[in-house]
Amino acid sequence: MSNRNQLPWMIYGAYGFTGRLIVEEAVRRGHRPILAGRDAERLNALATPFGLDVVALSLDDPAALRNAAQSASLIFNAAGPFTDTGPKIIAACLATGTAYADISGELDHLRAIEALDEQARKASIPLLTGAGFGVTLGDCLARHVVDRLPDATSLRLSVAADNAVETPAVRRTVLEVMSNGGYAIEGGHWVRRRFAHQVWTVKDGVTDLSFAAAPLGELAALRASTNVANIVVGRPMAARTASYVHLLSPLIKGALGITPLRNALGRDSGKPPVPAQEPKAGWHSQLWAEARNARGDRALARIDTGEGYALTARAAIANVEALSARRLAGAFTPARAFGARHVLTISGVSLVDLDVEHQPLARACA
Repeated sequence: MSNRNQLPWMIYGAYGFTGRLIVEEAVRRGHRPILAGRDAERLNALATPFGLDVVALSLDDPAALRNAAQSASLIFNAAGPFTDTGPKIIAACLATGTAYADISGELDHLRAIEALDEQARKASIPLLTGAGFGVTLGDCLARHVVDRLPDATSLRLSVAADNAVETPAVRRTVLEVMSNGGYAIEGGHWVRRRFAHQVWTVKDGVTDLSFAAAPLGELAALRASTNVANIVVGRPMAARTASYVHLLSPLIKGALGITPLRNALGRDSGKPPVPAQEPKAGWHSQLWAEARNARGDRALARIDTGEGYALTARAAIANVEALSARRLAGAFTPARAFGARHVLTISGVSLVDLDVEHQPLARACA
């Protein structure tokens, strides 16, 4: 990418809810990205106050997409579901030698990116996936505990995101992920498992919160960046609810495998998402990573941050800046590309080692 850094970079899906936040954060950080998407009117309405250039672009026009990629140093994809949008943009990036990044948290998409490592190396470009909230923070946090316990044989990531809204794009993504069923990493291999096949409680001296295993993109990221043999990732869920979800898992997967039903549940009403009222104590997202080795030694750490979508925008720009500063080629997740401490370059993030006198490793960035 470094030999193309003089070209502007591009945000595809710029006028979506998350895309807008990324644009605003990019401008705040002094960037001048090109804004891209299907709808020229919506692009111009977003770009005009910032004085940014726009490209109205359909992903169903490969020639136009290649032309757009040729004029950019990087295409940052903010439009999900990424299993739909990603392959088309990546094909154009591979053909033109243009770097690619996205904010995907979709398990299948992250696995597909990993499989493109050799092609990306031959094209001398980076393909960076998971540059948003869950994967960036979870990947770096997991890498941190594994760095502290290099002979870890098991790894567990617990993600509790505090989000102000639920967007149609995210709802569609969740439905796509659930339609494919559950997974775990066991013995270094992908293994099919029911939803909520494991249930656990995080106890860190402050929090007691129940989690259940879920097929999140973080699972693919952790496998790629840590090489730990046994990995599980989960979201908050009460134990009783998890037992019902586990029991009904085959029915959920089967029902969501019916495309018309899945599309109906994920349909966009056309109305912009309405943010929830901020809690009195403020938005508070947390992630925990726990690694263990065969002797029973443990490394446990927690990340504290704020609202998930705002953090995604800050993480996206931090990843773009880190990517532009390095000469990378291949398929990457944030921790694999930049290491564990990359997460501490994102404002509003703090990391605490909980099994070392409960003292913070680093204060929240300004």
